[in-house]
Amino acid sequence: MLVGTIRERWARGGERGSRLLTKDRTTNGIARRLLLRYDGDVERIAPEMLREVTTELGLRPLPIEHQWPADFVDVVRVFLVHVATNDLEGIRAADSIFENGGHESARGGVPFDTAAAAARLITRRIQAHVHRAAIADGLTDDPDALLELLSRVIAAGEYAVEALSHGYALTAGHPVDGGALAESLGGALIHGRARAVEQAAAAGWPEDALVCAILTSAETAKRISSESDIVVGRYHRDDDDVLLMHPVQPGTLATTLHRTLTGHPCVVGPAVPLTDVRESLDLAQRTSALAANDEGPVFADDLILRLAGPVDDVVVDALHRKYFLDLDELPDDQRSLLVGTLREWLLQWGHRPGIARTLGVHPQTVSGRMQRIKDLVANDLEDSTVRAELLMLTIAERPGASGTT
Repeated sequence: MLVGTIRERWARGGERGSRLLTKDRTTNGIARRLLLRYDGDVERIAPEMLREVTTELGLRPLPIEHQWPADFVDVVRVFLVHVATNDLEGIRAADSIFENGGHESARGGVPFDTAAAAARLITRRIQAHVHRAAIADGLTDDPDALLELLSRVIAAGEYAVEALSHGYALTAGHPVDGGALAESLGGALIHGRARAVEQAAAAGWPEDALVCAILTSAETAKRISSESDIVVGRYHRDDDDVLLMHPVQPGTLATTLHRTLTGHPCVVGPAVPLTDVRESLDLAQRTSALAANDEGPVFADDLILRLAGPVDDVVVDALHRKYFLDLDELPDDQRSLLVGTLREWLLQWGHRPGIARTLGVHPQTVSGRMQRIKDLVANDLEDSTVRAELLMLTIAERPGASGTT
């Protein structure tokens, strides 16, 4: 990271570097000192600024908490490093993070004037934060140097707008082929813009279609797209992470894509209206954290209870003591079989054929396991309180192997 490079540069100077950093009241010195001291605050301040600006401009908030469509914290950090090193020309370099912001704005259908206004509003907020930090650190004894730094922030913002403009023009003028249509649709969907509905219709999506977010690798994304008989919205965050957006029929769940996605490692968010992709992405991202070692496809719809929030450890321990002490005496493989069966029994309301299909066993096997569970865990599984407590307890445990005995 560029901020790390600045730290290393000063660290190599040892004690002398520290003295210089403390004494240097020039514009660059003030900038570097503030950058190093307040770098950790950027992760908190940057998202707040973007939320304020999108609200002020009437834009839908972006799912930046998951670094989509870009790592905005990194954008602010890079901007500050260019200011601190007085490298404003680097801001408008080809393929810079700021030029890519122009690409993204064009892909998302954000009018350029709106994107430029957002960049300028963010710049002014950055300037205000720099000014407050300088005052808090007592770096005001050279007013001219501080004034130059604050002016440099605004100038850097204009360089960023230039880079934004260049990236926007390159993308807006690109001919729309099949691949570009998927990229354009993906950009419109992730921004949650009304034109996403028009883009989806142009791509041949059914009227009133819902959409689900699919997180996968670049290679898997290519296979899914090539095997699909409809245009799949695509958004590349980087070389490794790709977000696909696949339509589903209204009134259905994302799990209807199971056959389409079989054999493809991916995580699938729930089906949502076209302008609410961020909600599907949010749950897909959280599902990914829960199912990090699973082969895909993994559907958020299948893990909703676990996604509802972690249960307090003290509560889980109390429930464990209440119900699972006898179960813990069994060998791990037997215990895992029974816990998995109990979980499915609770989730499927005791429907033995469905439980058997899920576990890959005969319905009689389910009956046999449930009799053991009643002996070891709780006999009154029809009691609503018992069911609720056991569901909480089994959901808190990571699902294990179900077995086929």
